[in-house]
Amino acid sequence: MATKRLSRADWINAATQVLATSGIDMVRVDNLAKKLKITRGSFYYHFDSRKDLLQAILDSWRLKATEAVIESLKQRSSDSREQLFELMSLPLKGDKAHKAASIEISLRAWARRDEIARATVDEVDSYRISFIEDLFKDMGHPSQQASDLAHLVYSFLIASSLVDPDASEDTRRERSERIASFLADNCPLSECKFRGQA
Repeated sequence: MATKRLSRADWINAATQVLATSGIDMVRVDNLAKKLKITRGSFYYHFDSRKDLLQAILDSWRLKATEAVIESLKQRSSDSREQLFELMSLPLKGDKAHKAASIEISLRAWARRDEIARATVDEVDSYRISFIEDLFKDMGHPSQQASDLAHLVYSFLIASSLVDPDASEDTRRERSERIASFLADNCPLSECKFRGQA
C-alpha cells in the first residue's frame, strides 16, 4: 500500500464523506485506510481511537456548518434583514449545499442512536436558533415572536433539502425570498401579509 503523509484534517474529511454517503457504521479505520490508500498507522498517528475520530467529525461539523457560517454572515453584512435573506439562500448554493445537506441528514440519523452525537446536534441546533432569534429581535419583533419565527425558519432550512428537491433553483430561490420577506416584517403573525398583498 502506498505511503504518503495525510493530515488529521484529511482523515476527518474522508470520514465525513463516508458518513454522508454510507452512514456512521461504515466510518471504520480499515474502510478509511482503503479509501485513502494508506496504512492504519497514519490514522493512529493522528487519533487515539475510532471514538476520537468520531468526536473530531462532530467538532469539525460544529465549526464549519455553524460557527464559520454565522461568522461569514456577520462579515458580509451588519444588517439583520440581509443576514436573514442570505441565511435562507444557503440551501440553494449548488453542490456545496447538497453536500452539506447530506452530511446534516447523516449526522442527525447518527444522533438518533448515539448520546454524544445527540448532544452535539442539540448544541448546534440551540446555537443556530439563538442566532436567528437575535436577527428577528434586531428587526423589532417581540421576544416570543422572535423565538417562534426562529424555530419556523430553522425548520424550513432543515427541511429544504428534503421537500420538493426536484424544484428548479429559480423556483426554490424565489420561494425562499418570499418567505424571508414575509417573516422579516415586524407585525403580529396573525396580521402579517406578503409584500404587495392588499
